Amino acid sequence: MANEYSIDELLGFLGHASERGLMPAATAMALAVASRNVFGVLADHEKADVRALDLTDVINRFSNKRAREFNPSSLTAYGLRVQRAVKLFVDWRGNPASFTVKTRSTKNAARKERSPIPVDSAPLPRTEAARVVVVSSPDEDSFETSVPVRQGQLITISNVPKNLTAAEAARLADFVKMLAVE
Repeated sequence: MANEYSIDELLGFLGHASERGLMPAATAMALAVASRNVFGVLADHEKADVRALDLTDVINRFSNKRAREFNPSSLTAYGLRVQRAVKLFVDWRGNPASFTVKTRSTKNAARKERSPIPVDSAPLPRTEAARVVVVSSPDEDSFETSVPVRQGQLITISNVPKNLTAAEAARLADFVKMLAVE
């Protein structure tokens, strides 16, 4: 295969890793969203081989181009996720038979296994970004996700396109803001 290290192959790997249980679906989705966004600043010829990219340069280009669309912590998180996605992809490509993904373990792992949707024990401050957890994939082109908004309260959004653009996300965010009572 001529482009076995291309951006498209990296994104395909993340989908495969999620479907086959090689990594948690939420992790794969977060890495894919970050990768799509960050690598969106590249010209087509630059997308042929992730190993040839200067990731620091690409992340800086993304940050400079899209700085008004994201807060600084999101830009940093996207950069870290892209670096992790590329590393995992290159490792998998190099030796798929021994590929593993290290995940965090927590004291409450047994409780989390019983409930796939984590609910924080304290209300989320307005300034804190809610964790998004993928709970199912209704079809190939969309997913369902739940977001904890306060203790014991989740909002589930379904039929979210996997290729949701920043403009569409902003429109959705504006709609949700309109629903607020405060």
